[in-house]
Amino acid sequence: MKNEDGIYEVFLNTIDEDLRSMCKKNGKAEMPFPYPYCGEQDTERLAKALVDVLEKHSPDIPGLVPEQYRDDVHEARELLAAASLALLSLYFPQRDNCAHCMAILIGMFEHGSNPRFKSSGVRMFEQVTTGMKYSSEQGGYILSRFVRSIDYKRPCDHVHRDGSRGFTADEDDAVMFYKRYLKVQRHVFDTSPRFNFELCVKRPFEALSDNRENFYCMEEKMEIDLATKVRELQDRYTLNFAQAKEYDLLDKLMIDALLAYLRDGSVSIAARESYVAQTERLIDGAVKLPCATSPKEGADVDRIS
Repeated sequence: MKNEDGIYEVFLNTIDEDLRSMCKKNGKAEMPFPYPYCGEQDTERLAKALVDVLEKHSPDIPGLVPEQYRDDVHEARELLAAASLALLSLYFPQRDNCAHCMAILIGMFEHGSNPRFKSSGVRMFEQVTTGMKYSSEQGGYILSRFVRSIDYKRPCDHVHRDGSRGFTADEDDAVMFYKRYLKVQRHVFDTSPRFNFELCVKRPFEALSDNRENFYCMEEKMEIDLATKVRELQDRYTLNFAQAKEYDLLDKLMIDALLAYLRDGSVSIAARESYVAQTERLIDGAVKLPCATSPKEGADVDRIS
């Protein structure tokens, strides 16, 4: 059994019998989610249960999610999962209502430091909220082909008094969950525009992907690698203390400051990466012990800068 299959089975065993039955009735999909659409409350229950299982299976990389944003990230995961469940069920074929397709959809979300940036995930939901689809071939927007399965209405045909198209949060559950997700996302973005909120939100859903190499973009892979390096440096620093390795006060101050800087998601990856090697040298031993010097040099201490 593949790893994602095992996670999905844990998810099925976690949810109520009625929700489990809804999933199993979708016989056209592998690792299925309910089809047709099961409604707002059941979708929200499914999303909460799924995120709970994924977070326990794939705990956050220490340092990737700053403590002040943990509640926001958790809430956003549940809302984006619910929005994805609703979008797949309302606008996609029955066979696409499955764990793998949810991972593909959530994997399409990427962070942009420019508030006008629109990832592929954002543009997917835009087809419901605006009735328009971006076409790279035509270099602009065209009418979306989305058709809602419960009533066969098309977002592009739903025209408001001001001439805009698409469904509002009061008219469509996929939009409703997505708008709630955007509210959390924008709150964090206004506080820290450089913090890669989308990466932190989507990270546990990697476990459902059948193509993990393409789940993250290059920048996200670099962010994960850096967070892993920082955790390894912190663990090494802690271990050295446990083994009674001595650091003078200046070393401690510099190491603590560098580790805090490396964890700061508001700073660019390139800037933080440039200080990894210096932090590693300080932690591994900035001071040569007297026994490593000649008798005449015993009184001197060389420091690696």
